[in-house]
Amino acid sequence: MNASVSKSGSGGRAAANLLSPLNVWGLSLGCAVGWGAFMVPANIFIPTAGPLGTILAMALSTGLLLVIAYNFCHLAEKYHDDGGIVAYTRNILGSDHAFLAAWILLIAYMSILWANATANVLLARYLLGDIFEWGYLYTIADFDIYFGEVSATWAVFLFFGLLSCYGGSLNKHLNTILAVVFLLTVVILFTALFKQTGTEVFYPLFQSYTSPIAQILSMCMLAPWMFFGFEAVTHACNDFNFPSRKLFPIVIAAVLAGGLIYILLAAMSIMAIPAEYSSWTEYMANKRGLDGLAGLPVFHSVYSVFGMKGLAVLCLSIASAIITSLLGLYRTTGFLLQYMGRHEVLPTWFSHVADDETPRNAIIFVMLLSLLIPFLGRVSIVWLCDVITVVGSVAYGYASLCAYKTACTEDRPLAKKLGLLGVAISVIFFFCPLLPGLLLGGSMETESYLMLAIWSLVGFAYYWYTFKTDKRSRFGHSTSMCIMILFLNFFASSIWLWQIMKKQLQQAANGSINITYDNIAMDSTIQMVMILLILLLMADIFITIKRRERQIAQRRHQQSEMNIARNTFLSNISHDLNIPMEAAQTSIHQSLENCSICATCPEENCPRRIPDRLNNCLWQLDAHTQHLGTLIGSMISQKGITTEDVKAGSDKVHQLLRHTKSMDWRHVLQHAKDLFAMQMQEKNIFFDAYPIELPHPRVIGDEQRLERLLINLISNACEYTPAGGGVMVTLLETRAAADKATYELHVNDTGTNIPPVIISHMADPEPFDDEAVDLSGLCIAKGLVQIMGGTLKINTFPGQGAGKDIIITLTMPLAPEPLTEQP
Repeated sequence: MNASVSKSGSGGRAAANLLSPLNVWGLSLGCAVGWGAFMVPANIFIPTAGPLGTILAMALSTGLLLVIAYNFCHLAEKYHDDGGIVAYTRNILGSDHAFLAAWILLIAYMSILWANATANVLLARYLLGDIFEWGYLYTIADFDIYFGEVSATWAVFLFFGLLSCYGGSLNKHLNTILAVVFLLTVVILFTALFKQTGTEVFYPLFQSYTSPIAQILSMCMLAPWMFFGFEAVTHACNDFNFPSRKLFPIVIAAVLAGGLIYILLAAMSIMAIPAEYSSWTEYMANKRGLDGLAGLPVFHSVYSVFGMKGLAVLCLSIASAIITSLLGLYRTTGFLLQYMGRHEVLPTWFSHVADDETPRNAIIFVMLLSLLIPFLGRVSIVWLCDVITVVGSVAYGYASLCAYKTACTEDRPLAKKLGLLGVAISVIFFFCPLLPGLLLGGSMETESYLMLAIWSLVGFAYYWYTFKTDKRSRFGHSTSMCIMILFLNFFASSIWLWQIMKKQLQQAANGSINITYDNIAMDSTIQMVMILLILLLMADIFITIKRRERQIAQRRHQQSEMNIARNTFLSNISHDLNIPMEAAQTSIHQSLENCSICATCPEENCPRRIPDRLNNCLWQLDAHTQHLGTLIGSMISQKGITTEDVKAGSDKVHQLLRHTKSMDWRHVLQHAKDLFAMQMQEKNIFFDAYPIELPHPRVIGDEQRLERLLINLISNACEYTPAGGGVMVTLLETRAAADKATYELHVNDTGTNIPPVIISHMADPEPFDDEAVDLSGLCIAKGLVQIMGGTLKINTFPGQGAGKDIIITLTMPLAPEPLTEQP
């Protein structure tokens, strides 16, 4: 029986759909780097920081992102869930912050998806001319919208959406191959260009009008925009065909490959400048006014040196980048929506998956929603992508904070330091692009601030709806999340209003327009309406919370009265039960004494001889009555506990309810084995309980609770394991310090698999309805593990009737070994 299987969830994916390390590397790289890598270096990096400044900024950004990557991988190793950062935040910070994390990831992933899909239209304009420019509709921000281009974009969305839904294992192989092609073509083109041009084209190394340090730091702050998406692999943890602890080296390789691609494409943009310019500084200063390939520096460099053959290789590289991005982000967004549907944040329709575990409904929703995007125009998508720098920083901050809290509970000093460092990095990433004028060439567009404000308002409105329809009281517990959204909306809308007024004042000073009161009033009204709506929603949420708190207080009062009555009854009845129980134990002991006397009798073939089977039954009965007597004694000892004692948390409560003392793990396992041996034998179930590796068997703990925990889990395993199956209880010591050690207790059986809904609820801090699922023993075990400060995890094995492995992790103080008497 295997107790080390790490797959969890609904029984695991089909083997054909599992991801190898190379598949995961391709997924991480494809989601992080796309069309923008061919455009942004020439538009922002080189004009702002120069060649050397860009290289140093990319190297520094890559180093900072590796800290964030470590935090993500640390969480992925602990929590195996396709929800990624949303699942981590939900488990550690609660459902409120998990909602914000989910809303952040949705806007970020879909923005990147839309940007890469609509890039095909932009590329066609440069390379194919007006082939799709038919059926003119309107103009947005000087960008003309044609129905021909809309149709071409629809074709891209539909093709890759349907491929993501029905492509099966083809998707992972195609994504991996194209990710490798993407990296290799960039490296090959750079190497060939470098042989033709040399290093003279890179001078001057920096821009001359600002400080090199300011140039490097300004470009470094764009790291969330450049690399966001590398963490998409955390939404595929259930699909790995390797242990999650090996994820970090794979992500390192993906981030390093992404940083290398950005550096090489930035260098390629100035390797072959037009003949009429003497240096790259002059070329970059006049690039916006150029037409054709001259307006696309990377394309111009490749075409001017290698002609159409080089341009074909470059187009292959771009196509690979776009396709890997589309496939990866369709998949990732689908799993994110499926997770939200599974936890009732979205309608349950989103939680449905196909036979191959593909979140088909969620992907179809993303595909259909994306069909509206071409009507917004390419410029609007660019404004939306600017928001990624800000919201990506929030996601990184959540991951780092969760990693820090996890490291604190596990007492891992290095992980705690990297978690705190990740939080600090995320805060810097958040504020620097948000403050206008702070960065060189990296500030957001005016319209991007408005989109950020609208996004926060829409998100909070849906949060309000989710809160109002929540039947399990999961939301409304975090005031800080509401304040974060209010701050984001107020700050973004204020900067938008400030920049609008600044632009209008500049135009008025130039005589371009006349500022009127109506213009200013309209913009101010938009801001006030957004802030007022959020305040009204917050007020309604807080009023509802207060109403719920009053209702909870009333229920607690009623429950307290019921508990007093129940405790009185239990104390009285337990006292009455104790009398016949003691008499029964006395009778059993006398019977065992008679068995012992009979066993020593020298008479052979005695007709009055007591059978050995009866002797074994009496020993089992004695063990059961001793355990029952212990429970009755515990009930009697709680008779003196009052409601005031519980509320005050007095020493009396701790002394009576917590029976911690020196104990031996081996005795606990042996007692559980003796208790169920005959029952398992009668049902023809193989059963054993033993320690695998136990350097420190003696600990200080609550032996009664541990025995009760084991009895409930073994009883469940025995009930749901068919004849001919097996139940195995093993204990191993995973880590030891000077005064404490961590133990893993495995209850492994070949019985019926636990429903996925129960497995997901086991991670919830709130209890679940055990009557509805007929697993009360599991519910009791969960409560006992929480009381003892441990964790409970369920791994189900793929295949019908393959069973499950329940893993309890406990950290307990070590007890001194008993002194042996010297002869």
